[in-house]
Amino acid sequence: MSIATRAVAAHQLLQQRTESLPLSRYTAADIARAAARLAALLGIDLIHVRPDTNWNWINLPVAPLTLYASDPDDLGTQYTFSYRDPLYDDEAFFLMGPCPVCGASVPLAEVRSLADVGALLTNGPEPLSDNQILPGSYPDEFDRHSAHTSKCPYREGDC
Repeated sequence: MSIATRAVAAHQLLQQRTESLPLSRYTAADIARAAARLAALLGIDLIHVRPDTNWNWINLPVAPLTLYASDPDDLGTQYTFSYRDPLYDDEAFFLMGPCPVCGASVPLAEVRSLADVGALLTNGPEPLSDNQILPGSYPDEFDRHSAHTSKCPYREGDC
């Protein structure tokens, strides 16, 4: 398939996604572009990336956007990503997973390329030390995330 054909198909799919989201046209377009960026980063078709459908709480740019990516070769496998603000296309995605201490779904890796996903999948999250100093492989957002339980030592302040 030519680049031109793929580009037109991607544009048309983005338009369909924008029109199908029950949000303002501008917010829906931002979400659709973020989903398209994630699909391109992962090398999968956009149909395998969907935003969280809990539209009652989406208040962009204040609330991070949650995107789910299904593995096209194993539809039972799904990865969850968080994206801080879809208005900007230069921010990293965060691959979400369980906190090694409290089990809450928190950012485990900053993702700017497919290799970043591969690093976490290959090595898993680094073990956390008893001194509560975060290893360098964890993103800053790990201990800033509000999903940590109140007793988790990695919950920062009054998140």
